[in-house]
Amino acid sequence: MPGPNIGKLEQFWVDHHAFLERRGYRLRPRFDPAHVPTRESVKWYQPTPPFPEDEIISLRPAVLDAVRIVDGLTVVLRKAATWSDEVPILRRLNELQSDPRNRIVPVLDLILLPDSDEHVLLVLPLLHDYFDPPFTSPEQVIDAVTQLLEAMQFLHEHDVAHRDFCTYNLMLDPSELFPEGFHVALPRLSPDGQTFGLNFRNRADVSPAQYFVIDFGLATQLPYRNSWATGVFGADKTVPELSWETPYNPYKVDIYQFGSVIMCDMVEVYNGLEFLRPLAEEMTQTDPNRRPDVDASLARLQEIVRHLPAAELQRDIWPVNYTPMLSFTSRPRRDCCG
Repeated sequence: MPGPNIGKLEQFWVDHHAFLERRGYRLRPRFDPAHVPTRESVKWYQPTPPFPEDEIISLRPAVLDAVRIVDGLTVVLRKAATWSDEVPILRRLNELQSDPRNRIVPVLDLILLPDSDEHVLLVLPLLHDYFDPPFTSPEQVIDAVTQLLEAMQFLHEHDVAHRDFCTYNLMLDPSELFPEGFHVALPRLSPDGQTFGLNFRNRADVSPAQYFVIDFGLATQLPYRNSWATGVFGADKTVPELSWETPYNPYKVDIYQFGSVIMCDMVEVYNGLEFLRPLAEEMTQTDPNRRPDVDASLARLQEIVRHLPAAELQRDIWPVNYTPMLSFTSRPRRDCCG
């Protein structure tokens, strides 16, 4: 039975604690079967810190952070179903690292489980929501959109449709932006769960962010570029053509989903990004036949950028109309990050 502060779906990690340690990955103390919780009742939902680490229940129990024992690197462990296309897609695409457009999350290791052949564990780098901390200039937004469109182009050229190219599957490398780290289960908290409001660096003060596409659990390896599919998948429920009965072009679904990201996460959230509205509107047209493919979307973005004055790319922008879905990290109370 799960312990008093372990969610039912988290028990998997308790059961595999010793096995993973032998494989070279150390889980947080709360997943040690011998761990004694701070309190009997779970208080992970309390509104203000401190949050005792052993009371923070993961909202995504199939994903957990761990420490790679050999070098102390924090990594992410993700359960992946062996019956899906996810593992073969990731393994194949990870072999194509010479292509600079390959922004697919790298697989650092693959762990076969001792008691099941229905799942494997993917060892992945620790990444962070792509939109956090906030963008501070149009140039940064353009770079993010370009990298992610190039990632989609790379996928489509290799006959892979992601089918969930949505906000929370788009990530960035946080190593320079969050040098003190963050808690994987609740990323607005410090790694130990004791502090709300992380110290972070401004995007303008570090190297340009590197963006990645994650979660290929719904992705499909198609036999050729013009393949069709069925199914109602993905976080964006506004895609008009999704159906279990009528086939549709899954590549155009990726286009719609990312067009919605550009519109809802960028154009309608920040001041000064109206120049991206025409692209987002073209990508989210109701008729999929009227949407551009990924090559045309990239060309349209480049055309838009060519007509922007240099000063426009460097101007200050800030969020003015965001929702709780885009929860930005609080500003630092002290300047410890340079």
